Amino acid sequence: MLIAHLSDLHISAGLPETAPVRRDAPEMARRIVADMMALPQKPDALLITGDVADGGSIADYDLIRTILAPLTMPLFMVPGNHDQRAPMRTTFGGDVPFADAPFLCFDAMVGSVRIIGLDSLIPGRVEGALCPDQLNWLAGRLAVGDAPVFLMLHHPPFASGNAHWNATALCEGVPRLAEILRASPAPVRLLCGHVHQAFHTEWAGCYAAVAGSPAFQYGFGFDAQEEPPIIDGPYAWWMHHQRADRSFAVHPRLIALPQRKDL
Repeated sequence: MLIAHLSDLHISAGLPETAPVRRDAPEMARRIVADMMALPQKPDALLITGDVADGGSIADYDLIRTILAPLTMPLFMVPGNHDQRAPMRTTFGGDVPFADAPFLCFDAMVGSVRIIGLDSLIPGRVEGALCPDQLNWLAGRLAVGDAPVFLMLHHPPFASGNAHWNATALCEGVPRLAEILRASPAPVRLLCGHVHQAFHTEWAGCYAAVAGSPAFQYGFGFDAQEEPPIIDGPYAWWMHHQRADRSFAVHPRLIALPQRKDL
């Protein structure tokens, strides 16, 4: 079983609304799709942990659908702070089994693994939140079954190592989420986005990871109050390989991106 993890594509049909986003972000996403489809062993599912669009218009999501059209595997996504719930549901509701409004959460099986998505979007805000209703829903879902779970969430609930990022992460529901994950009878792998710098850690007894972003990438900035510098360089997307003994390994797939002219 192979599970691919991407995040923060920031695709827009017009000029990006977010200043650091590459003007060629749609082309960067096309490169990733082509790379994924060129592999001799393709992912069994693709998970995108938010900020799929940069502005969240129907035109943005229509373009995203066109870019992702060559993919042959099931697709799952959760909203980030740049996404909009209604247009995402309208465009991708036939692909992702979103629960009833208001939240774009879901629970699905792909082969031997379970994929659960949470919706941490606060409209008009950078930081994220999980309300008691959604957390109670998650607790009920995790109480049933023992298949390994990939839990998708845009805003990381764990520290990043940078004070600026931490201030814009998950701001509500963190203690309850940790309690739920520690009590889960099934192993959980927590996948996040938002930070634009890839890293892996452990949190609440789980493997946890943040994917980077092909739209723009930050350099290191440990224990700093300031936003780290934007850097140029290759982009890595992540392949989670469930082996025959049900253990996992995580493999980076590096893609060379064209040099940015604006740095």
